[in-house]
Amino acid sequence: MKVKLTLSKPQIAISDNAKICYGTTGDKDITESLVHGHGHLAALRFAYATVSIEGISVACQNQIVRSKHLDYMVQSKRYVNPDKGEFKFIMPDGLTEVHQFKLRENWENSLSLYKSLIKTGMKKEDARSVLPANTSTKMNVTGNLQGWWGFFKLRLNQHAQTEIRNVAEEIYTLLQQEYPLVFTDDVLNKFRGGTQC
Repeated sequence: MKVKLTLSKPQIAISDNAKICYGTTGDKDITESLVHGHGHLAALRFAYATVSIEGISVACQNQIVRSKHLDYMVQSKRYVNPDKGEFKFIMPDGLTEVHQFKLRENWENSLSLYKSLIKTGMKKEDARSVLPANTSTKMNVTGNLQGWWGFFKLRLNQHAQTEIRNVAEEIYTLLQQEYPLVFTDDVLNKFRGGTQC
Protein backbone atom coordinates (compact mmCIF):
# COMPACT_ATOMS: atom_id res chain seq x y z
CA MET A 1 0.00 0.00 0.00
CA LYS A 2 1.20 3.49 -0.84
CA VAL A 3 -0.50 6.68 0.41
CA LYS A 4 0.57 10.17 -0.64
CA LEU A 5 -0.77 13.64 0.14
CA THR A 6 -1.20 15.35 -3.24
CA LEU A 7 -3.06 18.55 -2.41
CA SER A 8 -3.90 20.50 0.73
CA LYS A 9 -5.00 23.88 1.97
CA PRO A 10 -2.82 25.39 4.73
CA GLN A 11 -3.83 24.89 8.36
CA ILE A 12 -4.06 28.66 8.90
CA ALA A 13 -7.10 28.70 6.56
CA ILE A 14 -9.13 27.05 9.34
CA SER A 15 -8.31 29.83 11.76
CA ASP A 16 -8.60 32.66 9.22
CA ASN A 17 -12.08 31.56 8.14
CA ALA A 18 -13.34 30.83 11.65
CA LYS A 19 -12.26 34.18 13.10
CA ILE A 20 -15.40 35.74 11.63
CA CYS A 21 -17.51 33.74 14.11
CA TYR A 22 -15.57 35.00 17.11
CA GLY A 23 -14.72 38.55 16.00
CA THR A 24 -11.03 37.67 16.38
CA THR A 25 -8.40 39.51 14.39
CA GLY A 26 -4.65 39.36 14.08
CA ASP A 27 -2.14 36.71 13.22
CA LYS A 28 -2.83 34.33 16.10
CA ASP A 29 -3.80 30.84 14.95
CA ILE A 30 -6.93 29.85 16.87
CA THR A 31 -7.33 26.43 15.21
CA GLU A 32 -6.39 24.37 18.27
CA SER A 33 -8.73 26.20 20.66
CA LEU A 34 -11.55 26.04 18.11
CA VAL A 35 -11.29 22.31 17.46
CA HIS A 36 -10.15 20.94 20.81
CA GLY A 37 -11.30 23.66 23.19
CA HIS A 38 -14.71 24.46 21.72
CA GLY A 39 -15.34 21.31 19.64
CA HIS A 40 -16.11 23.59 16.69
CA LEU A 41 -15.58 20.99 13.97
CA ALA A 42 -17.46 23.08 11.39
CA ALA A 43 -14.32 25.22 11.17
CA LEU A 44 -12.60 22.18 9.63
CA ARG A 45 -14.71 22.62 6.50
CA PHE A 46 -12.46 25.48 5.43
CA ALA A 47 -9.39 23.33 4.80
CA TYR A 48 -9.14 20.24 2.63
CA ALA A 49 -6.74 17.48 1.71
CA THR A 50 -6.44 15.11 -1.25
CA VAL A 51 -4.62 11.80 -0.97
CA SER A 52 -3.60 9.19 -3.52
CA ILE A 53 -3.94 5.57 -2.39
CA GLU A 54 -2.43 2.62 -4.29
CA GLY A 55 -2.19 -1.09 -3.64
CA ILE A 56 -5.42 -1.59 -1.72
CA SER A 57 -8.15 -4.13 -2.36
CA VAL A 58 -11.49 -3.35 -3.95
CA ALA A 59 -13.00 -4.48 -0.62
CA CYS A 60 -11.04 -1.77 1.18
CA GLN A 61 -11.97 0.78 -1.49
CA ASN A 62 -15.63 -0.08 -0.94
CA GLN A 63 -15.26 0.74 2.75
CA ILE A 64 -13.57 4.06 1.96
CA VAL A 65 -16.30 5.19 -0.43
CA ARG A 66 -18.89 4.70 2.30
CA SER A 67 -17.55 7.90 3.91
CA LYS A 68 -20.24 10.19 2.63
CA HIS A 69 -18.44 13.52 3.06
CA LEU A 70 -15.41 12.68 0.93
CA ASP A 71 -15.12 12.53 -2.87
CA TYR A 72 -13.40 9.92 -5.01
CA MET A 73 -11.74 9.13 -8.31
CA VAL A 74 -11.37 5.35 -8.60
CA GLN A 75 -9.37 3.23 -11.02
CA SER A 76 -11.61 1.70 -13.67
CA LYS A 77 -11.03 -2.00 -14.30
CA ARG A 78 -11.98 -1.39 -17.94
CA TYR A 79 -8.60 0.26 -18.53
CA VAL A 80 -6.37 -2.13 -16.58
CA ASN A 81 -4.39 -4.82 -18.40
CA PRO A 82 -3.92 -8.07 -16.45
CA ASP A 83 -1.27 -9.26 -18.93
CA LYS A 84 0.97 -6.37 -17.84
CA GLY A 85 0.66 -7.28 -14.15
CA GLU A 86 -1.70 -4.39 -13.43
CA PHE A 87 -3.96 -6.70 -11.38
CA LYS A 88 -2.59 -7.92 -8.09
CA PHE A 89 -4.19 -9.87 -5.28
CA ILE A 90 -4.17 -8.21 -1.85
CA MET A 91 -3.81 -10.91 0.80
CA PRO A 92 -5.61 -10.12 4.08
CA ASP A 93 -3.39 -10.04 7.17
CA GLY A 94 -3.38 -12.78 9.77
CA LEU A 95 -4.52 -15.74 7.70
CA THR A 96 -3.26 -19.29 8.12
CA GLU A 97 -1.13 -20.82 5.38
CA VAL A 98 -4.05 -23.04 4.39
CA HIS A 99 -6.36 -20.04 4.00
CA GLN A 100 -3.72 -18.13 2.08
CA PHE A 101 -3.26 -21.09 -0.29
CA LYS A 102 -7.01 -21.35 -0.90
CA LEU A 103 -7.32 -17.61 -1.59
CA ARG A 104 -4.34 -17.64 -3.97
CA GLU A 105 -5.80 -20.64 -5.79
CA ASN A 106 -9.13 -18.83 -6.15
CA TRP A 107 -7.31 -15.69 -7.35
CA GLU A 108 -5.41 -17.58 -10.05
CA ASN A 109 -8.59 -19.33 -11.23
CA SER A 110 -10.53 -16.04 -11.27
CA LEU A 111 -7.81 -14.22 -13.18
CA SER A 112 -7.55 -17.07 -15.68
CA LEU A 113 -11.32 -17.06 -16.21
CA TYR A 114 -11.30 -13.24 -16.58
CA LYS A 115 -8.63 -13.41 -19.29
CA SER A 116 -10.45 -16.25 -21.04
CA LEU A 117 -13.72 -14.31 -21.08
CA ILE A 118 -11.98 -11.25 -22.58
CA LYS A 119 -10.39 -13.41 -25.30
CA THR A 120 -13.81 -14.79 -26.25
CA GLY A 121 -15.14 -11.26 -26.76
CA MET A 122 -16.75 -10.42 -23.43
CA LYS A 123 -16.46 -6.75 -22.50
CA LYS A 124 -14.09 -5.98 -19.62
CA GLU A 125 -16.89 -4.34 -17.63
CA ASP A 126 -18.79 -7.65 -17.72
CA ALA A 127 -15.81 -9.97 -17.28
CA ARG A 128 -14.62 -8.16 -14.15
CA SER A 129 -17.58 -9.66 -12.26
CA VAL A 130 -15.50 -12.83 -11.75
CA LEU A 131 -12.67 -10.98 -9.99
CA PRO A 132 -12.55 -11.29 -6.18
CA ALA A 133 -13.01 -8.35 -3.81
CA ASN A 134 -9.31 -8.48 -2.95
CA THR A 135 -8.24 -7.44 -6.45
CA SER A 136 -5.88 -4.47 -6.21
CA THR A 137 -7.00 -0.97 -7.05
CA LYS A 138 -6.02 2.65 -6.57
CA MET A 139 -7.91 5.84 -5.96
CA ASN A 140 -7.73 9.53 -5.12
CA VAL A 141 -9.75 10.78 -2.17
CA THR A 142 -10.46 14.41 -1.35
CA GLY A 143 -12.44 16.17 1.29
CA ASN A 144 -12.54 18.90 3.84
CA LEU A 145 -11.00 18.13 7.23
CA GLN A 146 -14.37 17.60 8.88
CA GLY A 147 -15.03 14.85 6.32
CA TRP A 148 -11.63 13.31 7.09
CA TRP A 149 -12.38 13.56 10.84
CA GLY A 150 -15.53 11.49 10.28
CA PHE A 151 -13.59 8.95 8.19
CA PHE A 152 -10.98 8.53 10.94
CA LYS A 153 -13.61 8.18 13.63
CA LEU A 154 -14.97 5.09 11.84
CA ARG A 155 -11.88 3.58 10.25
CA LEU A 156 -9.27 3.96 13.01
CA ASN A 157 -11.52 2.16 15.44
CA GLN A 158 -10.08 -1.09 16.77
CA HIS A 159 -13.09 -2.97 15.37
CA ALA A 160 -12.43 -1.86 11.77
CA GLN A 161 -10.96 -4.40 9.36
CA THR A 162 -7.15 -4.45 9.43
CA GLU A 163 -6.60 -3.24 5.85
CA ILE A 164 -8.85 -0.18 6.15
CA ARG A 165 -7.40 0.60 9.57
CA ASN A 166 -3.87 0.50 8.09
CA VAL A 167 -4.93 2.86 5.30
CA ALA A 168 -6.54 5.22 7.82
CA GLU A 169 -3.36 5.17 9.97
CA GLU A 170 -1.24 6.13 6.95
CA ILE A 171 -3.57 8.98 5.98
CA TYR A 172 -3.81 10.18 9.58
CA THR A 173 0.00 10.36 9.77
CA LEU A 174 0.12 12.49 6.61
CA LEU A 175 -2.63 14.82 7.80
CA GLN A 176 -1.11 15.05 11.27
CA GLN A 177 2.08 16.36 9.67
CA GLU A 178 0.09 18.87 7.60
CA TYR A 179 -2.42 19.85 10.33
CA PRO A 180 -0.70 19.26 13.71
CA LEU A 181 -3.16 21.45 15.62
CA VAL A 182 -6.11 19.37 14.38
CA PHE A 183 -4.93 15.77 14.17
CA THR A 184 -3.10 15.20 17.45
CA ASP A 185 -1.86 12.03 19.15
CA ASP A 186 -4.67 12.48 21.71
CA VAL A 187 -7.33 12.45 19.00
CA LEU A 188 -5.67 9.45 17.32
CA ASN A 189 -5.79 7.46 20.55
CA LYS A 190 -9.46 8.35 21.08
CA PHE A 191 -10.33 7.26 17.55
CA ARG A 192 -8.43 4.01 18.02
CA GLY A 193 -10.32 3.29 21.23
CA GLY A 194 -13.69 4.16 19.71
CA THR A 195 -14.33 7.05 22.12
CA GLN A 196 -16.00 10.30 21.17
CA CYS A 197 -13.87 13.35 20.35
